[in-house]
Amino acid sequence: MSKKRFVLFNCFFMKYRIKLTCMNKLCFLFLFLFLSQFAFAQKYGGDSWATVKSKGSGKLAVVFYAQNGLIVEEGGKMKGLCVDLLNDFVQYVQTKYGKKINIDYQGEEKAYEKFLRIPQTTPNLLGVSSVTVTEERKKIMKFTPPFLFNQIVLITHKDAPTIDNIKNIGGVLKGYSAKVMGGSVFLTYIEQIKKEHMPSLPISTGSNSDDIINEVCNNPKLFTLIDLTQYIDANRKKLPIKMQNVKIGPDQERAFSMSKQSDWDEIWNEFLTPEYRKSEKYRQFIVSNLGGTYFRVFK
Repeated sequence: MSKKRFVLFNCFFMKYRIKLTCMNKLCFLFLFLFLSQFAFAQKYGGDSWATVKSKGSGKLAVVFYAQNGLIVEEGGKMKGLCVDLLNDFVQYVQTKYGKKINIDYQGEEKAYEKFLRIPQTTPNLLGVSSVTVTEERKKIMKFTPPFLFNQIVLITHKDAPTIDNIKNIGGVLKGYSAKVMGGSVFLTYIEQIKKEHMPSLPISTGSNSDDIINEVCNNPKLFTLIDLTQYIDANRKKLPIKMQNVKIGPDQERAFSMSKQSDWDEIWNEFLTPEYRKSEKYRQFIVSNLGGTYFRVFK
């Protein structure tokens, strides 16, 4: 073989090998994504409401994102407002229909964005935490009726100056930065604040609200947006933070989430009614988990 032909052959071989390597990498990526999704499917999933009705019993699978006062695992036991509501839901179905439901807490997701995505794509799985009901989310997932109404509040370090009006935030908190939970409605509202009042505001995101609150405690030049219920818990712990008296958006509906294919919404719509939320039992659930402060805000 001539030197010229050898060079051409070598170039062709190298080009082909590079393409083959890229193809192998692409195949590996698709395989990894498939196996990841398969792993989720193996980890999470329960029975449909139709199965429970036909067999007389079944499993309601739950994935949760921990929030103090709402749902946490302590000493191997689940506790919080959401847990009380789930237990009462089980009792309701047993009493009215004679069907036995076993609540199966299948796992905790510590990153909020991942927590939102899993029930959306997994059949017969209930996402339990403080999930905001929005029109955009309704397009890709189902919700139970709201179990709670919440306010978004602006939190700073306790030594931060007081904001008397949201329009003045750019001057009062000049030189500050903001950090909110990724994938949450807080990101929408902080971007709105930046656009309307603080054009130069640096914004970052985190995966866990408790971690962000702790960062605010340790950084006098950082602020965040959280739920009122989260602030109530932080105030109980006497954390060095301050709730600024400014209105951030309308009151928020909080609910449990599920995939579009789920049929569990049928029975949840029957159970979690406006009348139920006015009941003394519901009030006691709120007081025992969130304290009386909640009702002083939402009269």
